Amino acid sequence: MAVLIDTIYDLVSKHLELFTKLAGAVVVLITSYYIGVFISRLIIERIKVRVAPEVLINIRRGIRVLFTALGFLAALSIIGIDLTGILVAAGFVGIVVGLALQQTLSQVFSGLLLLIEGRVKVGDAIRIGDDWGLVESIGIASTQIRLWSGEILTVPNTTVASSNIYNYSRSVARRAEFTLGISYSSDVNKAVEVIRKTLWSNSAILAEPEPIIVVDGLGDSAVNIKVMYWVPSQLFLSVRRTVVAEVKKALEEAGIEIPFPQRVVWLKK
Repeated sequence: MAVLIDTIYDLVSKHLELFTKLAGAVVVLITSYYIGVFISRLIIERIKVRVAPEVLINIRRGIRVLFTALGFLAALSIIGIDLTGILVAAGFVGIVVGLALQQTLSQVFSGLLLLIEGRVKVGDAIRIGDDWGLVESIGIASTQIRLWSGEILTVPNTTVASSNIYNYSRSVARRAEFTLGISYSSDVNKAVEVIRKTLWSNSAILAEPEPIIVVDGLGDSAVNIKVMYWVPSQLFLSVRRTVVAEVKKALEEAGIEIPFPQRVVWLKK
């Protein structure tokens, strides 16, 4: 019995360092995995937009794999395995893959940046360049926008991230404006008053900021009047469609002429 105990003691003494390294490697590997889980949850919670479930799953899975791989390399280093060759090979493979997938990786990182920053959300009314529409989805590589004309426009996330984005859903109110012309024989002050009363009669138009009506210039055949008013963002399109017709009707009922384009021609004898 004493011989067996001595044998076990000698075995443990000789391999104690190895056991310690193995235990440390296991601890590092497990810790790195749970750090990846924690960070993936933290990033997902920061994303303020609704995206497809598979996108969230891929983001979470990618972060976990990354931290687990880092933990695995650290565990190998603790055990005593030389990582020089592995790191050189991994670096070479990474360079080749990075060059081959440069555009794709750029789109992926741009998509993650959009998701984390929350510059746009699904359902937002936005304008990018000359394209207007509602955001349908925000993926890892591209963003889909349903244009006002009904088509689905797919834009690479690199383009979205580098563009000026006009987000009309974030503002509480939006300003609408239009310019109309009245004849030179009409009373300008009366026309301004009629327009003002018409705007005030529309309950959707905000009292603050107050509507602005100014004489904007003298055209070839009319006195141009510019009208500016503010409405809640969600009512912008519907109110804008009706206000112009209401103003035209009110001016006609008040006897104020909205002239056709006119030109006076003098014939030289």
